[in-house]
Amino acid sequence: MYEHIKLSIEGGIATITIDRQSSNNALNAQMFRDLIGTVEHCDADDAVKVVIVTGAGKNFSAGGDIKEMATFEFISYELSMLTGQAALSLRKCSKPVIAMINGAAAGGGCGIALGADFRMMTEESYLLTAFSNVALPGDTGCIYNLHQIVGLAKTIELMAFSKPVYGEEAVRLGLATRLAPEGKLLEETTAFAAKLLRRPLGAIAMQKQLYYEVFYRDYMTYNRIEAENLAKAGASADHREAVTAFLEGRKPQFNQS
Repeated sequence: MYEHIKLSIEGGIATITIDRQSSNNALNAQMFRDLIGTVEHCDADDAVKVVIVTGAGKNFSAGGDIKEMATFEFISYELSMLTGQAALSLRKCSKPVIAMINGAAAGGGCGIALGADFRMMTEESYLLTAFSNVALPGDTGCIYNLHQIVGLAKTIELMAFSKPVYGEEAVRLGLATRLAPEGKLLEETTAFAAKLLRRPLGAIAMQKQLYYEVFYRDYMTYNRIEAENLAKAGASADHREAVTAFLEGRKPQFNQS
């Protein structure tokens, strides 16, 4: 359907693939728009019963593109609002959504994965909040969804230190639904989707509506605050230093005052 967001439908299962392998499936504004459009298309298509979201190649998604950030015009209020809407589109979708996490799901990629109903991982795949590494507070509703899954204390830790959470720990924390053997991620995810196809999908759609209307009722308020903070941080000296240091291959020196 789109340049970097691909869609295939087979046997009631729609697979949405983030496909920008030259930059480890890094996401930009147009890709977030296209992802929202594709999810909404799947939601409206009666032929689609279950949705899988994944990344092409080795990684799910590296999140924001550091090279694009280096223009220092990439981060904006509008972009952050869009990222939050992309993650929310998975939650609003009436069909069960599975994130098949191959390799790294970092930054905005992590946020998209957390927006899904289920996450399939291997021992080697991992979730990484990454935002604090580039002196950003976060986007894609990452804090909101993390808090829903692991609680506030763990959310604070994962956001502050950006420690990668690999498959086994992700299962223990409730961040991953199933752990597939290495090389069997697609097979295990397809089998999991097939199990969902045999469940009462109308009832599951009603459950999803309930989750959204009760547990996500303040999401838009959160999204606006998240966007305001991201825009401020994107214009900060710390963000400029973090991006410059990354591109120069050195450790950043953040402002301690």
